[in-house]
Amino acid sequence: MVIDESFPEVEGHPVLEVIRRTSAARTELDPIDPDGEGQADYSGPLVSDFDFGAFSHSALVRMADEVCLQMHLLNLSFVIAVGKRAGTNTELAHEICTKQLIGLAGIAAERIHHALDLPGGIEGAARVLELHPLFNPTAYVLAELGQDTVHVNCSPAHEDGAWLSLVNPAETRPLQAIVAAVDPHLGVQVAGTDTDWTARVIETDTAAKEFPEVSVVRFSGGASWVFEDRKVATSDCRIAPPTQRRR
Repeated sequence: MVIDESFPEVEGHPVLEVIRRTSAARTELDPIDPDGEGQADYSGPLVSDFDFGAFSHSALVRMADEVCLQMHLLNLSFVIAVGKRAGTNTELAHEICTKQLIGLAGIAAERIHHALDLPGGIEGAARVLELHPLFNPTAYVLAELGQDTVHVNCSPAHEDGAWLSLVNPAETRPLQAIVAAVDPHLGVQVAGTDTDWTARVIETDTAAKEFPEVSVVRFSGGASWVFEDRKVATSDCRIAPPTQRRR
């Protein structure tokens, strides 16, 4: 590669500074425990394939939190782009962002449920809610999970106008999409305020139809993409089971 010095240096995107000021960009995640079984960092020779099984449970939790935080940052950029396109029509921008969340919420829930081979019913839905990007990382989203409930408090995610700010007692479709991905006979009841509410997972007599927004996302190739083991494992470390939410 040759850099032509006659061209001007690349400048940062104007929105970059806006994103830098968000709570998401300034969120500090829990440090990795260096004493856990398995690798605590990615040091040593460069490898041709990434072996997640070689890392400690603490490191994998940190990776998952970082991925969720990156998703929030990307979404905040999406919100800004939609807002510019919608102009003064704030209701349109809000609806577009909500539709995006509904589609993502349903597919993400389906993938989590399938990847971890979780049980169905309310038990499985509660576990999926606990692990879903909508409610993670815990340093950014303040939520308490129960056996069949999730209680949300005002958090940095609300201040940023992130996904969580789109869900409230009057807008439950993202939550409905999550629990329906586990079992279409599940629903949610939500009570509270816009920033302080409790959702309860309930069983219903009628199977819910898939939201059109979820069906649209399903067309994406990424919706069915899976990791594959492409080499013989070289590590004997075992990944500990996930801890409770307040890890």
